[in-house]
Amino acid sequence: MNRLIGYLKSQYQLFLCFVFVAVTNLLVFLVASLSLEYYGLFMEILIFGLVVYLVARFPSYQKERTLAEQVEELKEEIKKNENDYIDKRKELEEYFLLWTHQIKTPITVSKLLFRTYENEQTKALEEQMFYIEEYTNMAMNYIKLIDRNADMDITYVDLDEIIKLVLKKYAMLFIDKKISLNYEPIHQQVIADSKWLSIIIEQLIANAVKYTNEGSITISYDKETRQLSIIDTGIGIREEDIPKIFDRGYSGFNGRLNEKSSGLGLYLVKKIAVLLNIEIDVDSKLNVGSTFSLKFPANLTNL
Repeated sequence: MNRLIGYLKSQYQLFLCFVFVAVTNLLVFLVASLSLEYYGLFMEILIFGLVVYLVARFPSYQKERTLAEQVEELKEEIKKNENDYIDKRKELEEYFLLWTHQIKTPITVSKLLFRTYENEQTKALEEQMFYIEEYTNMAMNYIKLIDRNADMDITYVDLDEIIKLVLKKYAMLFIDKKISLNYEPIHQQVIADSKWLSIIIEQLIANAVKYTNEGSITISYDKETRQLSIIDTGIGIREEDIPKIFDRGYSGFNGRLNEKSSGLGLYLVKKIAVLLNIEIDVDSKLNVGSTFSLKFPANLTNL
C-alpha cells in the first residue's frame, strides 16, 4: 500500500495535466454551448486512458524503486566499508606509532650499554644500532606524514639551529668515518615548518654520511637564490637512477650495494618538500659525489 501511495504521489505532474485538460475542455464545451453529455463521454475516455497508463506504468515504477533501494543499500554498504577501513587503518597507524615509540627505549638502553663496555666490536654494534634507530624514526615520520591531519606550523625558521642539531646527532659517524665537515654558520631564516624541515635536512645529511667513505661534506647557503646545498664526495648516483631516487621503495644500484637503504628516506624528503613548497635539485656523478639543493619559497604567500 505504501508503495502504491508513493507511486501515485510520483505521478503528480500527470494528475495536474489531467486536471488542466479536463478544465480546459469544460470551458470549451461551455463557451461553444455544446452538450455536457459529450463532455461526460470525453471525461470517461480521459479517465480510462489515465487508469490504463497508471496500471501499465506501475510495474516499471516498482522495478525502478527496487533498483533505487538497492543502490541506496549499496551506497550505505560502501560508506560502512569505507568507515570500517578508515577505523582499521587509523588503529593500525596508532599501533605502529606506539610500537616505534616503545622500541626506542631498548635501542637507547642498548646504546648506553655499548658505550659502557666500549671496544671495537661494540663500536660496530653501536653504529648498527644507530641505523636501527634512524629507520625507526623514519617509520614514525612516514606514519605521521600519511596522516592527513599532520600538523604544520609554517613560519620563519633558523637554518643554523636545525643544521647544528643534526650535525651533533651524526658527529659520531663523522668521526668514525673520518669525514671532514665544511660548514660555517649561515645566519639565515627560511620559510618552513621547523619539525618537518629538520627531517628533510637530517635525511640528506644521513645519506651524505652513509654514502661517503672518505673526503668531506659541505653545507652552504646562497642568499640570492635562497638555496641550501649539501655536497658530499661520496660514491655518487648513476645518471639513470636520478629521476627515480624519490620514488617510494626505490633504492637504486648504490642502495643495493650498500644494503642500508630502505628506499623510503628520499621519498619522505620529496613528499615533505612538496608540502613545504621547497624545490629539490639533484646533481650527482658516479664516484665523484652528490649535491642536493633545497630552494625555499620567497615569502609566506607562496604557500
